[in-house]
Amino acid sequence: MKQKMSKKSGPTKSRLEDDLFDPAAVEREKLYEGFPSRNELVIATVMEVAKHGCYVRLDEYDNLRAYIHISELSRTWVKNIRVHVREGQRIVAKVLRVDPRKSQIDLSIKRVPEQMRKLKLLEAKRNQTAYTLFKMIVEQVPPEERGKADEVRDILIDNFEMLYYGLEFASTATQKKLVELGIPPAWAKVIQKVAAANIIPATVEIKGTVEISIPGGEGVIHLKNALIAGKKAAEKNTSITIFTEGSPRYTIEVTAEDYKVAEKALENALERIQEIVEKHGGTFKFTRKK
Repeated sequence: MKQKMSKKSGPTKSRLEDDLFDPAAVEREKLYEGFPSRNELVIATVMEVAKHGCYVRLDEYDNLRAYIHISELSRTWVKNIRVHVREGQRIVAKVLRVDPRKSQIDLSIKRVPEQMRKLKLLEAKRNQTAYTLFKMIVEQVPPEERGKADEVRDILIDNFEMLYYGLEFASTATQKKLVELGIPPAWAKVIQKVAAANIIPATVEIKGTVEISIPGGEGVIHLKNALIAGKKAAEKNTSITIFTEGSPRYTIEVTAEDYKVAEKALENALERIQEIVEKHGGTFKFTRKK
């Protein structure tokens, strides 16, 4: 005689849910919380130089202690370790190994490309600047608004990835644009004011050389008018500088907020110069500089 199977009460987990939930992974994630990830680039300050390496503190991770073996200091042979590192020096290093149970972190300096090292230091400098400016902002908003500091900071970071980039945007944005992001009006007013006074927006620069020759007794006058016309091609948020390299060569430099805007301004400037030069029977040649 077949027995009736009793139905289990309450919700049941699917096999998919069981597969997705990995208790070991959750524990591992908790274990590594507060530690840098393998292959991450970190900013560190040298605390102690030893015979076979140096000990550093991780500036971005609550001063966690890490170690750099002498073999990871340089791609060349290290005869005197103090030639490569010294106490108090700020360095960029790559994370090789992390063992939270032993509080052990191994780093490498030699595996950090020079360009990445410069970018990481620039990022750290910008972060420091941003938090200094944000502290100024908090001090200038009305006291009853200061409780929203974390909320406002998170809005800027969520929208621009870094607090610095958020403040950089604010330096040229209107208060209305900041409010549209969800920033309270009282905060928007102060953020815009402090950012505009302390942050110079990032710009790009392109340049080249123009060779100009205009015949006739009034050639010099026409040349001057052509170069003035080129300078006047600058639009909002762009600047055009023209100076002589020695006749008949002149450097033209365009500075703008991005390459697309700069290229357009350069194109307009060259068109104006060329038009006047050819109108008076002259020759015109442009060569871009790298």
